[in-house]
Amino acid sequence: MRYTRDTYGEEETRALGRVFAGELPPDAVVAFSGDLGSGKTAVIRGICDTFRCSEQVSSPTFTIVNEYVGSRSIRHCDLYRLDRIEDMLEIGLDALFRESGTVLIEWAERALPLLPLPRYEIAASHGDVESHRRFSVQLCDADTASILSAPAELFRRKA
Repeated sequence: MRYTRDTYGEEETRALGRVFAGELPPDAVVAFSGDLGSGKTAVIRGICDTFRCSEQVSSPTFTIVNEYVGSRSIRHCDLYRLDRIEDMLEIGLDALFRESGTVLIEWAERALPLLPLPRYEIAASHGDVESHRRFSVQLCDADTASILSAPAELFRRKA
């Protein structure tokens, strides 16, 4: 499974998340990559709309992991501030994959060696106008190359 979708504005981006949520098995891992402001959190809000917990969604940049309770247990991780695999292991990122519930990971390219297979991957990018976003979505397994890549933002910031 692989497809690309374009959205224009936050509501369309959230709608994409709601549609995508319908494809997710209960214990799915969804890995997101993309520059700041590329729509990752908006898609996550849409996913959480489906599971009746979107009012709880906030970007976990400083807390690293937020847990949301709705019709499904959701753990939302933001790895932007973590530079090393050791840091991710220290916070128990790998343990999240063994628990029941859906795990949504922003800046997931930083944790590629830890991410389980199969997993869903969503690569977000800015489009040609301010409101345009492009999302490449795939189910990644042992026979599929990852579409996650380090966003340009990671090359601009000090590690």
